[in-house]
Amino acid sequence: MKRLLLVLCCVALMSGTGFAQQLGFKGGPTYTTFTGADTDGYKYRVGYTGGIFLQKHLNNMMGMQVEALYTSKGARREIYSGSNLQTAEVFKLNYIDIPVLFHVSASGMFFDLGPQVSFIYSASHVHEAHSSNGDKIVTTKHNISDNPYTIDFAYVGSVGYRATNGLGLEVRYTGGLKKIDDEGAFVNRDRRNSGFSLMLSYLLGGR
Repeated sequence: MKRLLLVLCCVALMSGTGFAQQLGFKGGPTYTTFTGADTDGYKYRVGYTGGIFLQKHLNNMMGMQVEALYTSKGARREIYSGSNLQTAEVFKLNYIDIPVLFHVSASGMFFDLGPQVSFIYSASHVHEAHSSNGDKIVTTKHNISDNPYTIDFAYVGSVGYRATNGLGLEVRYTGGLKKIDDEGAFVNRDRRNSGFSLMLSYLLGGR
C-alpha cells in the first residue's frame, strides 16, 4: 500500500501544474550484477523491466519524467573445479522502481538523469549443483525476500531516440547507492545493485 501511495503521489505532483503532460509505457531486458568491495566473482544475469511513465513538459526541450517499473535485478556467481563448472548461484531480486528524472529532448534524441528509489518486492537465491562434466544435477531455490533492505537508492542515466509516432528506444544505466543486504549470509558486506536496461517505449500522442 505504501508503494502504491508513493506512485500516486508522484503522479499527482506531476499533474498539479498547467504544463503539457503525456503518459507512456516501456519495457525490455535488463543486464544486472552486484558492484562493491565484496563482489569479486559476480557476473551479469539477464532480467526484465516494464511499467509506465508520465512526462511533464516545461518547454519544447526540457521536462520531468516519473516512472513506475517492475524490475528483475540480481547477479550470478560460478565456482569451477579446474575447467569444469561445479556450482552456480543466481540471486534474483525483484523491485518496484520509481525514478524521478530530468528529461531533455531535441530532434528525437533524449537524455534522462536523476535519482531512483526502489522497493523490494521479492527475492530468491537459486543454487545449482553440476556434475563433473558440467551437467546440472540439483537445483535448490530459497526465498530470501526478508534479507535485502526494504528500500534501495540509485542514480539513473538514459540516452535514446523517439520517433514522431511516439515509439522510442533507450539504453539506461542504473548505479546503486546503498548496500542491499539487511539480513542473511551477506549482511555487512558491500554489495550494490548495478546494471543496464534496453527499453522499447511508446509515448501516447507522439512527441
